Amino acid sequence: MTKSLRSMSSWLQQWWVWFAAIFILTFISFWPSFFSAIVNIETHIIIHGISAISWMLLAVVQAWLIKNRWRKHHRTLGYASLVLAVILVLSGLRVLQTMLLKDNSVDGSNPLLAIKFLYADITALFLFCTFLWLAIKAARQGDFSLHMRLMACTAIIPLEAALERTYIYGTPSLVPNFNVAFYTSVITLIVLMATLVVIERWRKRSRWPYAALLVYYVSMLLTVDIIVQTEWFNSFAIFYANL
Repeated sequence: MTKSLRSMSSWLQQWWVWFAAIFILTFISFWPSFFSAIVNIETHIIIHGISAISWMLLAVVQAWLIKNRWRKHHRTLGYASLVLAVILVLSGLRVLQTMLLKDNSVDGSNPLLAIKFLYADITALFLFCTFLWLAIKAARQGDFSLHMRLMACTAIIPLEAALERTYIYGTPSLVPNFNVAFYTSVITLIVLMATLVVIERWRKRSRWPYAALLVYYVSMLLTVDIIVQTEWFNSFAIFYANL
């Protein structure tokens, strides 16, 4: 039993494997609506999609470099990747404007859906930037355990959009549109983050990033329908769309 638990603990520490799984899931999920139709997609959406998938691939490479003790290459690639992070965030903000200017939902089934995605995505981009800044700070302070967990969170955050498409294309009878897919993906991420928190506590290496991301997704699930129907947020959406 002890040997089995030790083997499981060792498997859980193979960060690059989990990052690779996230990357593969995201790539497959976006294949029907993005990669297979890329010639018909607007440039800024292509830039955002490519930068987001590249960020997930970067997480795989960085984790693999650390596993093989190539810290110098990891550090060099890490600093270079800040340019990619800027592109990801700026293009993401532009995609939100495009979505709002269409003046309807993504699939036409719910007029509040574009506002809902604005709330979810703009908070996610803010959280992405916060985790990335704290990850850089942790690395400079030599806290590599915290750095790795914070970077893991930056790779998990874009997973919400991928899960939506996974459910829509994989289980259309259960998840018929993006409105249902949004809630389903958030609940999935709540389960994922809760599992990671439990695993961390089981290994007695509990750190705050996974718990913080869990709180974020629970808060998102509880507040999204309230926030998107407020007058002040709808006014903000109109203002933002017309910047």
